[in-house]
Amino acid sequence: MQNASTIERIWAMTKDLEQAAAVGEWERATQLAMERSPLLMSLGAQPPQEFMARLRMIHEIDARIVEAARSAQVALGSEYQASMQASRNAGRYLSMARY
Repeated sequence: MQNASTIERIWAMTKDLEQAAAVGEWERATQLAMERSPLLMSLGAQPPQEFMARLRMIHEIDARIVEAARSAQVALGSEYQASMQASRNAGRYLSMARY
């Protein structure tokens, strides 16, 4: 059955996506999500009942990945702000050191 192989491919991609997110490979996670999306859409609005348990697990994993992405974005934003401040401070020092 075509849909059975599709759901297994979706599951494998979801687990790969979960692993990529766990190690902070957000570019890879994005690539996997973009590849997986059409497969999910191909299941249609009413996927076969036997796939519902697997789809619920996929949804739970996706929710955890979204939370991890939010946390990573906040952390990276803070690091960026700190780096920008350090860069400004170094620039100020260089300006003062020239005189």
